[in-house]
Amino acid sequence: MYKRNCVLSAAILALLNADVMANTLEEVVVTATRREINLQDTGISVTAMSGAALEQFNITDTDMLTMMTPGLMLQNGGGAPLVGLVSIRGVAQNDFAGHIESPNALYLDEVYQSSISTNSIKMYDISRVEVLRGPQGTLFGRNATGGLIHLITNKPTEELEGYFKASAGSYSSYSAQGAVSGPLSDTVRARLALFHSKADGYIANAIGPDQLEDDTLAGRLHVQITPSDRLDILLSADIYQMDVDNVGGAQTQGAAVDPVTGLGFNVPRVNNTILGYVKPDSDLYSGAFDQPGFLERDSSNLIANIAYEFDRVRLVSLSNFNSVESDYLEDNDLTPFPFIEFGQTGDSDTFSQELRLEQVEGATRWSTGLYYLNIDGDYSQALRVNPPPDLDPAALSLGQTANWGVETTSWSAFGQLEHDLTPDLVLTAGLRWTYDEKDYDYDATPFLRAGGVLIPGQAPLGVPPGSLIEEVLTNGPIDDEHDEDGISARLQLDYSAAEDWLLYASFNKGYKAFNYNAGFAGQAPFDGLRFDGEDIYAWEVGSKLDFWESRARWNISAYYYDYRGYQAFDQRGINFTLYNTDATIHGMDTELTISPTDTTTLMFSAAYLDTEVKDVLIGTDPLNPINVTREAPQSPEFTFSGAIVQDFPLQEGLISVQLSGYYNSGYFSQLTNAPNTEIPSYKIFNGRVTYRSSAEKYELSVFARNLLDEEYFSYAFDIASNGFTEQTLGLPRWIGVEGRLNF
Repeated sequence: MYKRNCVLSAAILALLNADVMANTLEEVVVTATRREINLQDTGISVTAMSGAALEQFNITDTDMLTMMTPGLMLQNGGGAPLVGLVSIRGVAQNDFAGHIESPNALYLDEVYQSSISTNSIKMYDISRVEVLRGPQGTLFGRNATGGLIHLITNKPTEELEGYFKASAGSYSSYSAQGAVSGPLSDTVRARLALFHSKADGYIANAIGPDQLEDDTLAGRLHVQITPSDRLDILLSADIYQMDVDNVGGAQTQGAAVDPVTGLGFNVPRVNNTILGYVKPDSDLYSGAFDQPGFLERDSSNLIANIAYEFDRVRLVSLSNFNSVESDYLEDNDLTPFPFIEFGQTGDSDTFSQELRLEQVEGATRWSTGLYYLNIDGDYSQALRVNPPPDLDPAALSLGQTANWGVETTSWSAFGQLEHDLTPDLVLTAGLRWTYDEKDYDYDATPFLRAGGVLIPGQAPLGVPPGSLIEEVLTNGPIDDEHDEDGISARLQLDYSAAEDWLLYASFNKGYKAFNYNAGFAGQAPFDGLRFDGEDIYAWEVGSKLDFWESRARWNISAYYYDYRGYQAFDQRGINFTLYNTDATIHGMDTELTISPTDTTTLMFSAAYLDTEVKDVLIGTDPLNPINVTREAPQSPEFTFSGAIVQDFPLQEGLISVQLSGYYNSGYFSQLTNAPNTEIPSYKIFNGRVTYRSSAEKYELSVFARNLLDEEYFSYAFDIASNGFTEQTLGLPRWIGVEGRLNF
């Protein structure tokens, strides 16, 4: 069975930029070194996907990149795209509080996106996506401890052009997008792109509206000004809005707490052990949810990218202002009873400025600069419980609301140099110093109402000794200021063993700054209010090979990470705690693309991953904890992918057929490796058939996601203390049609 799954399985691979019409694979140009370079000429493990490849494989959302990229896991923890939890090669941090920055950064047109809520977005009018594996701190800087995802959008063109694309499919879904681009004068060009999508929920609700809808509106404007051959000014603005009702995207499974380990385990044939609730049917994609919930998220970016070419060097100024507001409410218990509701808000403004001086030509190439970042955010979480047997807020209602703010100010200085030691041997060395200071405040307000009357002085969610909530109730709101600095570094050798064969070995040190515990319950220890920065020491060797007269491309890399001060997130019930420990990670990624004929392209990829997180404390006796080693969350041991694209030329056009698949061996969603957070293995198949006119003026397509309608989970929360496990469902079979008109 295992061997059969390996053959059938799935993710699509990195080098999808290759022209599927060509017998010779095209050169893939990436900006992994902050300058344009052939992917095969740089010793960095990169998956690069062109906009055409994203369209070919119907990849519309960032979380779908998981099925195309070995080593990448990007998931919406609760189903709705409240936050995007990213893991690259086992480097993950799956706290969903709004002030937390991911160790795997998302960049949009070279600009760092600080809010983890914006990791999960729809992609439109994209030129290329690059996923860089391994620490990238020297050049990209902020929070690229495990790697980064870089979305590069289409820019203004010198000739007037544009397109319009629309699709419709399952669950009354539809989307429309388009762009128009061209010159406004001899020195000014512009591009405007718009996007809208909408869909009904795909989880049937027996007592209300179906769950997990979509309603997204976005727009982007680029204006490029070139007053001279030396000066290039790119001004960009984008907005992204979600106004979604009915956001429940999960299933409830009855669970109980192990009396020794304190970890949750599933209890069969019941959906909530405290309520005794049992669903009337066994359909995973149905339920009864009394609270439909909602998600409202507005984000915007203003970017100024100004480059001036001197005789031998280039000066780049990159300025960005980013604003994100989100408001979220969910039916946390996922039953027809008004038992538990969870809410979260976030409001953050980010300003960043980078000045970079670089020389990109010659035997010695270098880049150096300064970077400034300010994030000013206010956040909240709230939990409301109407306990059994009444489940009536008029009888008894309890809960807690936490409000906190974090202002981050960060400075860094960096430099990286590439030097050709010989025509075949290149040395790369880089260093970045980062200084962070944070100003933090936290307050929590518990409440208990009986018969509608507030009972003062009560904290019914519990006041563990030495906890944040005990400190707040005893001494009032918490304030703290702290600063810290850290170093990121790169040392690398690239050796051209032959004209089309690159071997490389690298050492990278990644760094991610300290932060604070928060959360609605405040049960993290007060002496662990602030957790330290983390460092990762990464060794990697790799090979990049074009062979068979450039009809085949095989890239492979192996790595070992020594993770010191790993910022571990431990969630058990309502207790959310971040703390530092150590971990080790090792593994291997490989990608293979073959074009045996002018009309056939085969693609394969695989990843092997082994993680160990040390000194994870579990157990129900706080005086005698159990010290265990655990797997890192979102870290499957094996993932496989495969795809075939077959073209059938016609007299008046072309028919292109693609079939792709993804296999995941399974993983734990949470650090404790609680049995109820284990995700079983699953496999997904996707397909698309496209007719393209001979002049490429229009296209018509039919597509299917999850072609075999596999029922699977993608994430799980251990909430056994409240009688259940929250299990996030994967997308069911989704069929649609799409048309595109180019002009």
